[in-house]
Amino acid sequence: MINYIICEDNVVFRKQVLEIIDRIMMQNDIVYEKHEFDNYGTEFIELMNKKCPFKIYILDIEVNGQSGIDIASRIRKDDIDSMLIFYTAHYKKYEKEMLKNKFLFLAFIDKERNYKEDLEEALTFAIKHLSMKNIIRFKSQKITHTIATMDVLYIMRNKDRKCTIQLTNDAIIVSKSLVELEKMLDNRFVYCHRACIVNYDRIVRFNQKNKTILFDNNMGIDLVSSRFRM
Repeated sequence: MINYIICEDNVVFRKQVLEIIDRIMMQNDIVYEKHEFDNYGTEFIELMNKKCPFKIYILDIEVNGQSGIDIASRIRKDDIDSMLIFYTAHYKKYEKEMLKNKFLFLAFIDKERNYKEDLEEALTFAIKHLSMKNIIRFKSQKITHTIATMDVLYIMRNKDRKCTIQLTNDAIIVSKSLVELEKMLDNRFVYCHRACIVNYDRIVRFNQKNKTILFDNNMGIDLVSSRFRM
């Protein structure tokens, strides 16, 4: 899942950005969601602070008197993985300031000059880069799944030998064995039970007495072997 987060107060420009995203994503077999805002207010900040996979920010630098540059600095305090794309109708005004900043942005685009082509190029690069990062990708029942490993809490084998992949805000059932899925994962994932693999990085509490695990989104499981340790 790619999460596009767009902040633009001009309705016409925002619609054009959304159309470009759809056009690019039609060429890629990846699930995506668009989150659009016309200000850097409470709802934007809530999503900014929310854990969700593969964020690509497309930010106007001037939005109703608010600064996209200031927002980028806040994003980078806790998030060095999300991609930042800026665009503005005042390119010359902000060019030097952008070059001085150290928050690692993907593109700085001039709205007044070929911005559609530049945005398409930046998004194409972003998708290629994300596909090389921490994902598992497989086909099950004629559906191709592309999942960010950071979004996985645990994977559990079901009684019908299918597996449930529990994500932060969703769960999917796939016709893959636990062993097949385990081979796709890195060393953050460990067996807590012979029928369950957990994402070690997402665990916030392990109760050894009650054999329960609590994850960072307040979900928990009790399928834990007596041999599991943290």
